Amino acid sequence: MTALIAPITEDAPCVAVYRELREDVPRSSAQIGYGYNLYPAARATHRFLRRALGACADLGRLHEYGTVHDTRDRALAAKLAGTYLGVQLDGEQVVFTSGATEGIGLVTRWLAACDAGLILPAPCYYAFEQTPRRWGGTIQGRYRHDGHLAVTSTVAARTALVEIFPNGVTGTLYTPPPTTHDFRVIDVVFLAGGTREQPHAITETVRSTLAGTVADTAVLMTPSKDLCVPGIRPGLLISGHASLIDAVRDDVFDRTASSSPLAGQLVLLYLSVLLLAEAAHDPNPRAFARRYRWLVRQYARHEVPTVPSEDDCREIVEHLDTMSGHFARGFDLLSEHATGLLEMGDHLRPVAGYSLLPRLTAPFTRPQETVAWVNAIGQQFQLKLNPHLLFGGTKESWHTLYPGPPRIRVNLSVPHRDLVTTLELLRAAHRGVVLPLPRTEAA
Repeated sequence: MTALIAPITEDAPCVAVYRELREDVPRSSAQIGYGYNLYPAARATHRFLRRALGACADLGRLHEYGTVHDTRDRALAAKLAGTYLGVQLDGEQVVFTSGATEGIGLVTRWLAACDAGLILPAPCYYAFEQTPRRWGGTIQGRYRHDGHLAVTSTVAARTALVEIFPNGVTGTLYTPPPTTHDFRVIDVVFLAGGTREQPHAITETVRSTLAGTVADTAVLMTPSKDLCVPGIRPGLLISGHASLIDAVRDDVFDRTASSSPLAGQLVLLYLSVLLLAEAAHDPNPRAFARRYRWLVRQYARHEVPTVPSEDDCREIVEHLDTMSGHFARGFDLLSEHATGLLEMGDHLRPVAGYSLLPRLTAPFTRPQETVAWVNAIGQQFQLKLNPHLLFGGTKESWHTLYPGPPRIRVNLSVPHRDLVTTLELLRAAHRGVVLPLPRTEAA
């Protein structure tokens, strides 16, 4: 009998680079650029999750694949998200996903089937590159912060523009390239954690970009980073395009029949907190209580019993403000301790969130030199670094868009002592690393 062997799909370049960077590097190594929020979650978030889990058990949602409560959760999410984003939504335009990563995969797989090539920001999350490669999709180009576009040689019948608010690696807002597109993907990575001067800059930018419609648009949101619960992986996909929503529901049904009811509950908490955070920063001292009463009415109208308490919501909003201060202090510590190691300056301060991508002070510019250097530091100093090459793109596109020394990701959500310690370790590694003999770079 002939053995059945599936064809091997080549990894996206950024995924292939990851394997090179981590070869023989201990898993227990320290890291300076984690990809998730290490700030502790608010105690009120934990209380809500325990209550939501109990409610799901009491309502029979833990021993059924789906109940009427799933529909009610989606309808309420549509009302809350629509109010927050400034668009009209109904429950059929909302899908709960297993984190934003699953949402990216579902949308880009559908775009590949539509022969819609992607125009991506650089850097971006690996799933925007890996899923299209697996499903026959194409990347038409990549653009940097000022909208400058590096066009690839691939051609597609249609074009989909991806915008990320803010960029999940650099923490900054990008100007999209002046190109026409048939579809757009709006990936909202961070909303909380903005600067105290502009705590809702991302919200205002997303609303302006959507301009009141989600037609020919997919919006991706996740509470994981803002609420500090990456292990639960809740996500939200919104679209006014019926074909996409139908394809997504079919895909989810094929694989899982239904999503976890707890993910939907956490999405609802997140949307509630986002609406209340705006009210908390309103000059009118009555704005928060008024907005909370409105939320209670929406939960009741949609027959969703797990409305978060007003005290818990206030605590979570205050927690987000404290988290923002933690990130800001981390940036100041980075500026103090990274002299001679990393490019610094207020232009690198994240608009929201905890991530930035400063240039490394290093005498090399070729990608393979960067890979060898990072791998040597991992092996010799047990320090994991995440260079720009990990975050989408190809060696050629990175050289075109960001020529010069390499860049590494820094995560400001870590405890301040850990940030200072890893910077000291980086300084020692920068001074004492022994590079391997150069390899012949593949063409």
